[in-house]
Amino acid sequence: MALFTSETLGFGSASGSYYPLAMTLVSPVSMALLLIYGRQLDTQGPRRALRNTTILCIFMLALSGLSVAAMQYNTNWASIKCLSWTLSQLVVWISFIFQNSYAQLMYAQQWSFLGSIFTPAQAGRYYSYISGMSSISSMIAGGSVSMVVNRIGLPGLLGIAAASLMCTCFLADWAYSLSEKHGFGPEVERQHAISKKETNVTTQSLPSDVNKQQQTQTNNSLLDIARNGISLIRRVPTLGALFLEAFTFESLATILSMSLVTQLKDAVPNDDNRAAWTGTFYSTVNGLSMVFQFLIMPTLSKHTEPKMLWRLMPILPLLCAFVQYLPKTLFPQSSTLGLYLVAISFLTAKTLGYSLRGILAEMAYMPLSFDARFRGKEIVAVFANRMGKSGMALVLSGLQFSSGGRLGLSGLTLFATLGWLSSVVCLSNLIPSKAEAELLVAQRNDGEAKKEQ
Repeated sequence: MALFTSETLGFGSASGSYYPLAMTLVSPVSMALLLIYGRQLDTQGPRRALRNTTILCIFMLALSGLSVAAMQYNTNWASIKCLSWTLSQLVVWISFIFQNSYAQLMYAQQWSFLGSIFTPAQAGRYYSYISGMSSISSMIAGGSVSMVVNRIGLPGLLGIAAASLMCTCFLADWAYSLSEKHGFGPEVERQHAISKKETNVTTQSLPSDVNKQQQTQTNNSLLDIARNGISLIRRVPTLGALFLEAFTFESLATILSMSLVTQLKDAVPNDDNRAAWTGTFYSTVNGLSMVFQFLIMPTLSKHTEPKMLWRLMPILPLLCAFVQYLPKTLFPQSSTLGLYLVAISFLTAKTLGYSLRGILAEMAYMPLSFDARFRGKEIVAVFANRMGKSGMALVLSGLQFSSGGRLGLSGLTLFATLGWLSSVVCLSNLIPSKAEAELLVAQRNDGEAKKEQ
């Protein structure tokens, strides 16, 4: 974000106008990554798909850091014109879009693995602690940005991100190796699903039909992903409800993010100070999430049904949206009042998203099939999340240019919050109880064990 709004390398005062356009392009890039992931999952399995996509992300982060460092070293390179932009703006633009495209894909793959090796009871016991440990590491990283950025600069931060992904790649591959060694990894379920599909195709089709079908899948992979995704959502209503919930939540998050970018640019004009403020903000988010995950969520998950937690979650963001919608004359005049009002709303949504919503969504996937957990989750992560981000970003971009500058987003924030509330209520009606989810997972595991014998 600091690079994107930088006066020297990024878009400076025009970043508020270009930010929605950049977010609009996140969806096509995410779909391209989903296409790569889908092919890897079909041919290599979930373990190698995670490994290969992680290596791709490491390469892109390292390349971005090196490119920015080179342009900071030689300002003549940075000022080279590429159409109406400078070379530095083009590099920052590409880097920003990619970094907003790959994170959800990586995150969903890792949680898909956890959802395949845990039971719902184990998930209720350990998921909050796993998320809490993630919040601790994120809080430490965010809190150290202000100190580290003064020593190694923004390109160095990109290099650290690439190095951390290298550690993630090694640990994830080790986890898959342990699960396969002891016979409880998702690869066993995947092989059984493939065998079942091949048996059905063989019994219902001639060999020539099978070859044609395989050729069609190879040549029309992106079309296949969309077609199979629609079919999967129709077969699994919970997946469709998760799709709608993710779409509405990301739309709300995009509005709040746009508001924060605009307000932050005006209130904190210095690039390094703005990077430090952003790091402190996300450190606070992760700190609050950590408290919620370690101290509150274990008790809530033990004594409260997931569907009730879903229904309680939008209440606080809705209250914040109402406060933000109130006339500013009711509050004391301050140059930073708008920034802190938006920051509180965004802080609330992000904290609940990290500490509660993510855990509840992962628990909702657990009783579902292998395709729903691995392929369906990625479709939700890419299409629903990115359509919510890019679709709303496109709307905001049109409104931003049509208004010629400042855009009041408080009413749109309230509307998006009400939409999220409606989707959460629909989803909660489809969420099974803890006892029902435990039974569904036990039946699935028993069926796989019998096939293995």
